[in-house]
Parts: sequence; C-alpha cells; structure tokens
Amino acid sequence: MAKVYAPNKQYTGVSAGVTFINGIGETSDPHLLEWFREHGYTVEDEPLVEPKPLEKMTVAELKEYAEQHGINLGDSTKKDDILAVILAAKGGDKDAGN
Repeated sequence: MAKVYAPNKQYTGVSAGVTFINGIGETSDPHLLEWFREHGYTVEDEPLVEPKPLEKMTVAELKEYAEQHGINLGDSTKKDDILAVILAAKGGDKDAGN
C-alpha cells in the first residue's frame, strides 16, 4: 500500500476514490498512483520486499507456501521432506516460486 500526500496538508476528504485525512491517503491501485503523481501529489511507494528463499522458511511458512501454491504435502511433516515436495512440485528449482 502506497501513501499519497495531498498538496494541501490539511485536506480531509475523498479524492479520486481515495480517502484523505490531514492530507494523507493510501492506495495500491497503480492507475490511481500515477494519476496522483500527475496531479501534484507526492506518492511514497511501499518498499519492495525480497521473497524469502524456500530453504530459509520455517515449517509453518513452508506449509503456508504449499497451501498458497496448491501443493499437496501428503504426510510430510519434517522441514526437509516438505521442502523436497515443494521443490519437486516446482520442477526442482530451489528459487522457483520466489
């Protein structure tokens, strides 16, 4: 979510469908962000977060990853086993899906 700063720091209301309070609004819509930039607003984009490598994920994170990617872990409960199933599902590439 990016923060959008109105030229009027006291502005409270709705502009282009985004609610502003004391000159600050938030949106993740890329078209609106571009519109705000073109109309003199300051846009503070959220920093990009590098995805965590599969090998550094915890068992819980690996299970969540598998669920989000539709990977059936079967009876796997140990980290190495879960990682092996995920890697096999992704074609063996350790960085696949990151």
